[in-house]
Amino acid sequence: MMTLSELRRRREQQYLASETPWDTGITPPEVESFWAGRADGALAIDLGCGTGTNAAYLARRNDRVIGVDFAFTGLALAQERLARLPDVRNRIDLIQADVARLPLANLRAGYILDIGCFHGILPEDRPLYAQSVLANLQRGGYYHLYGFDRPDPADVPAGLPAWQGLGPDEVITRFAPTLTVIDIAVGEERARTTRWYLLQRR
Repeated sequence: MMTLSELRRRREQQYLASETPWDTGITPPEVESFWAGRADGALAIDLGCGTGTNAAYLARRNDRVIGVDFAFTGLALAQERLARLPDVRNRIDLIQADVARLPLANLRAGYILDIGCFHGILPEDRPLYAQSVLANLQRGGYYHLYGFDRPDPADVPAGLPAWQGLGPDEVITRFAPTLTVIDIAVGEERARTTRWYLLQRR
């Protein structure tokens, strides 16, 4: 199994080689749909913020945004992006950190977004990740997650670690009973089953 250092090194190499299929530069319609018609928020956290596309979007709907990523190159690109966006750059703080070990607590965020981060966290670190989310989400706040399902062992694509992805009911189990599932939407990306999860803190 890969170590965290190896995962970080791999991600830096992907950025440097421009092999970043997750970095579309477009905020997903699921996120836009969530915010449509809602009042602006006080604080949002973008876990695995990458080059800052969604942090910038959230800064237009929240007074403050914290973007977290462990890849220095991604955050450097985010800084470049935000420098060109004077309307939001002063609302966003970027932090280089492991999202399973956030150097943050009791922030009382109203919205925490994770697009494709949790499913790539090492299995032994996933309880820590869940604790980090719960430690920073206010009562009534929303946790919005996009992730790949874990494929059956016989169907694991070449080059994909067998542990990667989210198991059946893993999200519900990790966050129950503190968070309530509001919606789960099933989709497909790169021939793999994906899900958008929306949960709310009780």
